[in-house]
Amino acid sequence: MYRTGDRARWTATGQVVVDGRTDDQAKIRGYRIEPSEVRAALEAHPEVARAVVVVREDSPGERRLVGYAVPAAEPPADPAGWAERLRRSLRQTLPEPMVPAAVVVLAELPLASNGKIDRRALPAPQAGPPRAGRAPASPQEEMLCGLFAEVLRAERVGPEDSFFELGGHSLLATRLIGRVRAVLGRELSLRSLFERPRPRPWPNSWADAGAAATGRGRRARRAAAAARPG
Repeated sequence: MYRTGDRARWTATGQVVVDGRTDDQAKIRGYRIEPSEVRAALEAHPEVARAVVVVREDSPGERRLVGYAVPAAEPPADPAGWAERLRRSLRQTLPEPMVPAAVVVLAELPLASNGKIDRRALPAPQAGPPRAGRAPASPQEEMLCGLFAEVLRAERVGPEDSFFELGGHSLLATRLIGRVRAVLGRELSLRSLFERPRPRPWPNSWADAGAAATGRGRRARRAAAAARPG
C-alpha cells in the first residue's frame, strides 16, 4: 500500500469519488508532472532569483506548463532570448515533458494579501514579435515554415527557429508529422524532428521514405506482371 496523493470521499451510496489531489501534481499529455520540481530546477539556475510554474489552459483542451522567472540581476535586455536560454538549460536536467512550453520574465511575482503567490494574477504568455532571420531558401522550406507556424499557432516561423524552443512538445510534434504527411506527402519520424527541429527539409529520412515507397511500387508492379496470364 502506498499514498497516491489523490483526494477522495465516500458518497451516500458507498462509492468513492476522486475530488483532486493533495499536492500540485498535474497530468499533461499523459505525463504526471510535479510543477514544484520544475520550479526547483528553474530556481537552481544562477540567473534566476525566484520562480513559479503553473499549468495553464488558455485555449480549450490545450493544457501546458508555463514558468515565471524573476532575474537575479538586472532585467535582461532581451527577455525572450533569456527565457529561451532558461528552457534550453532545463532540457539538460529535465525530461522533455517537464520543460515548460513558455517562460515568462517578471520583475517580481504577484502576491496575494496573505503573502502567497497570487497565481490568478500571473499573465498568460504572449507571442513575441516575428524574429529576424533569413527567408526560406526553397518552396519546400517555405511550406515547412508555414506548417510549423500553423501547428504552433505562431504569427511567423523562420528556417532558423526551433520547433521546441517555440513551445512545441510531443503532442504538437505528432500533429506536425500528420500535417507534413497530408500537405507534402512525406513521412517524417518523431526521432528526425527531435534531432532536427527546424523547418528545413530532412533529406536523409525523406530520401529513405521515398526509396521505400519506390521499392514497394516496384514490388507491386512485379507481382502484378507475374499474375498476368502469359
